[in-house]
Amino acid sequence: MSTDWAAYDQSVQARHGDSLSATQRIRHVLIAAISHSDIAPGARLKEAELGLQLGVSRTPLREALAGLRAEGILSIGEDGGLRVRSLAYQDIHALYQMRATLEGMAAELAAIQASPAERSFINDIRAHESALVASHAPPATLADLNGRFHHAIQLASHNQFLIETMQRLGRLMVLLGPTAYSLDSRVHEIGDEHDAINHAIQQGDASAAGAAAKTHLQNAVKARLEIMATGHTANLD
Repeated sequence: MSTDWAAYDQSVQARHGDSLSATQRIRHVLIAAISHSDIAPGARLKEAELGLQLGVSRTPLREALAGLRAEGILSIGEDGGLRVRSLAYQDIHALYQMRATLEGMAAELAAIQASPAERSFINDIRAHESALVASHAPPATLADLNGRFHHAIQLASHNQFLIETMQRLGRLMVLLGPTAYSLDSRVHEIGDEHDAINHAIQQGDASAAGAAAKTHLQNAVKARLEIMATGHTANLD
């Protein structure tokens, strides 16, 4: 089945408007295709073919591909070709291990340093997430709000170096495929885990916030590794 590049382009435009440069637009379209597994890990990306399929010129395409390679999303294969990076079992474990450490630190700092307005904002996002789950919102909508929840906690940590590091790790999550919200068994578990993080931050309990964040990531990687071990194709976040 061929990739519906026009649909991805429309989705990117709907989300970001007309403000993106050609390079940025191509980057977002490629990331969307990778995250939905239309471009699989290890797939070869041929510049000439992509240019024709996307209907774009060579310069912005090359810039977008170079940027994705710099982010670690693309890599050079043994044949010298540009490919979507493949994460092995141990790579995924290491990625989540790092995320658990940093997410825990962010939650601890947010519990201590967040302003009343920041605490209220985090709480509002969690309440909105709960309402969306109750209304059976689509996985993509829940995943978007999940990103906002975690980013709000990162910002409330007031540590710019931590924020930048987590953003870089977050960009690699596109390699893991569709969101966990596509699996009914994880939706309510994620909500309970977010509740624990949010409650601890609202109470100013740094220890509990850090522990809850680490538990959240540990549960996520456990589920993903179990999926890999059994050979299923579903993906978790």
